[in-house]
Amino acid sequence: MTNRIIAFLKKVDTKGFSETECWTWLGAGKGNGYGHTSQGPAHRVSYEMFVGQIPEQMDVCHRCDNRSCVNPSHLFVGTRADNMNDMKAKGRGAGGHRKHLKEATVQEIRRRISAGTSLRTIAETLNVGYPTVTAVARGDAYVGIGQ
Repeated sequence: MTNRIIAFLKKVDTKGFSETECWTWLGAGKGNGYGHTSQGPAHRVSYEMFVGQIPEQMDVCHRCDNRSCVNPSHLFVGTRADNMNDMKAKGRGAGGHRKHLKEATVQEIRRRISAGTSLRTIAETLNVGYPTVTAVARGDAYVGIGQ
């Protein structure tokens, strides 16, 4: 294993390298639910490391719909139209039931919980009510978003 891969995997909760479980990115994020590395978005870096080159103008999409997931088994390459159609087919497009928090915020809350950040700190830094963050952590709120 190269040093680059080892360094990358140190920032991943791999859950024992299971192909079925999400590998949650524990490193830096952009605040939109996606992990980020010095080489670019974490899911794209993972795809390139473990699957292969990404053709120009192509997206790396998530089968699991978990933006913080970098499990190469959950990633696939598609056009932007493929990615948007996948989003709509899974009911993640506009026009659905609106909730107080945006999907990206819920995913970022879950990413930070997985990283071990205190619930109080998550609430304060994301400007979200502490009761909402604790409800997300317990699985009582925003079920199915970012999981």
